[in-house]
Amino acid sequence: MAEEFDEVEAGESIEVSEILDDDGQVIGTLVDDVVVVTSEGGSIVDETIDVFDADGNLVSEEEIIDVYDGDDHLVSETDDLLIVTED
Repeated sequence: MAEEFDEVEAGESIEVSEILDDDGQVIGTLVDDVVVVTSEGGSIVDETIDVFDADGNLVSEEEIIDVYDGDDHLVSETDDLLIVTED
């Protein structure tokens, strides 16, 4: 039987940064999206990092998922990286 928790909290943080060339021109953007869900039994942290070129096309994406128990010990971690190439 699954454990029941009285209180679950969720939060999200999104940061967008410009990627500049040596001349200061914008050549892309980096989007870092972090979602955290916590309860007495532990927490899950899901971070997605997307890189877009200057035209808004996805260049790469990395997703990292960490699972922590109620004592803040890391119990599981996944890391997937997708690199998009043009044909």
